[in-house]
Amino acid sequence: MPSCPKCGAKRDKDDKFCHSCGAPLTEEKKELPEREVCFGERERRRDYLGLVSFGIFLLIVGIVFLANPNIFSSINLWVQEMAEKRTLLSPRENYSDLIYSASLFFVLIGASNFFMAGVRLVSDKAARRVFADTLTGVALVLFGYLIYLYGAGTLGWQMVLAIEAVACGLLVILYSIIYYLFPKKTR
Repeated sequence: MPSCPKCGAKRDKDDKFCHSCGAPLTEEKKELPEREVCFGERERRRDYLGLVSFGIFLLIVGIVFLANPNIFSSINLWVQEMAEKRTLLSPRENYSDLIYSASLFFVLIGASNFFMAGVRLVSDKAARRVFADTLTGVALVLFGYLIYLYGAGTLGWQMVLAIEAVACGLLVILYSIIYYLFPKKTR
């Protein structure tokens, strides 16, 4: 006579559950449904370049703080002045250090995108990601330069935003065209 694998109690061979402990006695093999794959099977691997990007970001934040150690006090004074006057104030007049810190930040972030595009090209050979990183770098460096021009009084903030919007739109269109003309190769 067979016995329960959990408690050892005797059982009938047709029992589905143990009368003593209630443990299931039949072993049903559940077949898992096949996983749907929308965009093709991806190879699982760790993205160490993401960690490198984060490290570069932290370096850039450190560089910006070294270039302007009083950035928090400048931001605080600017916000307090706006609260007292109850209006938005341009940081260009009294807080030009904020403008130049923002310009430095965006230019360095854009440059890091160029660097990461080169690293990805050498290590992954992922042309689409390299192209996307390069275009993002162009947009960020341009934005940093436009902020610099705003700080110098050459451009107004409306013109900075308009130029950046047009540039980003053109870059997205360019990326879309390249993406369409050179579809991803399937294995």
